[in-house]
Amino acid sequence: MEFEPGTDRYVEVVDHALTTTRAVRMRLDLERPVDDQVLLDCIDVAEQAPTGGNMGSRRWMIIRDQATKDRLAELYLAAGGSWVIETAERLEGTDHPNARMMQGAKRLAESIASMPALVIPTIIGRHDGSGRPGLFDSVIQSGWSFMVALRSRGLGTVWTTMYLGQADAVAELLELPDDVTQICLFPVAYTKGVDFSPSHRRRPARDITYFDRFGRIRPSADDPSVVEVVAEADVKARPEVIIAAIADSALAGLRVDVEQIPGGSRIRAHAAAGNDPSARRSELVAQLADVVQPLTHQD
Repeated sequence: MEFEPGTDRYVEVVDHALTTTRAVRMRLDLERPVDDQVLLDCIDVAEQAPTGGNMGSRRWMIIRDQATKDRLAELYLAAGGSWVIETAERLEGTDHPNARMMQGAKRLAESIASMPALVIPTIIGRHDGSGRPGLFDSVIQSGWSFMVALRSRGLGTVWTTMYLGQADAVAELLELPDDVTQICLFPVAYTKGVDFSPSHRRRPARDITYFDRFGRIRPSADDPSVVEVVAEADVKARPEVIIAAIADSALAGLRVDVEQIPGGSRIRAHAAAGNDPSARRSELVAQLADVVQPLTHQD
């Protein structure tokens, strides 16, 4: 079978790499060495990512020196890692929705100094604070490519930005020039096992992809003329409370999805678009607001 774009095998391999490159915290092998050349090979792959203006402005920091890793670990704790550890210990053994996630974050916070390598992608320039992507449109895709390249070689990492709360101290430690911006920190190690799977918590494309106007989806693979409108809201309330409120509202009888998210719940209401999709979505947004507003004001 030919291995080239468009063939089933090519699609299978590339999609598998993309969908199984996970944020790895608990399964990083801190004992197995990582060779410099492996990291450099992954950076070579990452540098092939699209770049605004075709300018090669990315610069990569690999931290190996133990004293430097020790100091970075201290700064990570100061930037929020200590809070993570305390929170994880408080939630351990409870049914709190964030308990499992916090255990992984705790493991990472406690392991920074023990990582075989720490990698920090930077870019020459400073963000202008305009709210536009600016610098980041030339580095985010490269960072992701680095993660996928690691995955293909049996290594793992996690994209963490918590340490940027101490970015000035990190810049001083690493002797970064003033015109260089740090993007994130990649703690890198081989993974314990390679059997990672796609996340089951991601919504299907048909639910979150809008056609021509925000909030309009095409739910049917067989009939693209079928259009639904969607309204969403986040609220600090438990799913069961929201579901009870919906049952006694104008949304009753519609498809309404409620999922737990950190700090509360997310509500997604669906309705047939009708002859005037914009008007129907505005109506749906108002109906959702009628449900959310009383919950927002509850203690």
